[in-house]
Amino acid sequence: MKLLTILIFSGDRLHINELLKDISKINQKHLNTRIVDWAEGEKILKEKEKIYLKFKKKIKNYKVYFQKGSPEYKEKERRKFITKFKSKYILIIGDDDRICFKNFHKVFEYLKLNYSGITLSFNNFKKDKDLNEYYLQKKVSVKDFNILRDVNQMGFQSCQIIKTDLINKIFNKEKKNFPLTSFPQNFIIFRIIKDFGNWKMVNLRCIFNRMNLDFYLKHPEQYVHRLNTEYLGYFIPIKKNFTNIGEYELNKIYKVIFFENIVSWLFLSIKYCGKKETFNKIKNSRKIIKEPLIVKFMLFIIYVCPIFLLEILRLLRKIFKNIINKK
Repeated sequence: MKLLTILIFSGDRLHINELLKDISKINQKHLNTRIVDWAEGEKILKEKEKIYLKFKKKIKNYKVYFQKGSPEYKEKERRKFITKFKSKYILIIGDDDRICFKNFHKVFEYLKLNYSGITLSFNNFKKDKDLNEYYLQKKVSVKDFNILRDVNQMGFQSCQIIKTDLINKIFNKEKKNFPLTSFPQNFIIFRIIKDFGNWKMVNLRCIFNRMNLDFYLKHPEQYVHRLNTEYLGYFIPIKKNFTNIGEYELNKIYKVIFFENIVSWLFLSIKYCGKKETFNKIKNSRKIIKEPLIVKFMLFIIYVCPIFLLEILRLLRKIFKNIINKK
């Protein structure tokens, strides 16, 4: 049995070529690579077939599944593939993300320690040339998952390595929740943490997260869906699996998720879908967990504030966040 399966769901784009280059540079001894290709366009599908053929000899234990169907069918198939493979662990990574192969070899040492799962660290990037600034990481720390400190990192799918036998143990209990959100891994991970513990946060920078909004620019109506799925994908599994958390701690968790994850999608949804549609969409989702007063106040300010001022606030937030991240 291999230690790890890397599972990639790929659509109508060619970024996977760069990701497969990264994977080809990783020692294949402990690794399976599986791709589920959902490309619809005939032209792009031919290009991707050439890419896959090129890597057939470069990557061992490598297989591609070609599928077509409705979005509902694809979501059903996504859930099926999560439980399909028999390796010890699975990593589901976005086809436009990248792997730091210089650091990734260290991951296999942690996978031998029988953790329930690990969350890796990541860096954001926009273009492939941006990756030149990253280098081999020498010092690595491993910490137990702490919901107050780590909760907002759990939504980054490409950073989550999950023990497959534990997925199979809780899958049937959680699968009814998967259609609610684009973050089915949150239901899986938080249930595993609740039932089995032993989840580790490893600050090994192995994943490069591409900051790519091309899909949303082509389908702006999806901004409001993504915003709502942030609410659902975090707050439903937290409410279900962390019933022992007091109101004070729950308020802190809510504020972390809102200001670190939700608010940026809120700004974008308002910009492209309008305030009325945005606030109507999240009306019920805001009730999943009691909303802290500071969040209520922030949402009120956003609602009454002119859109051009919101855009300025969004840009200032982005600049401030970049400054903080560089320190």
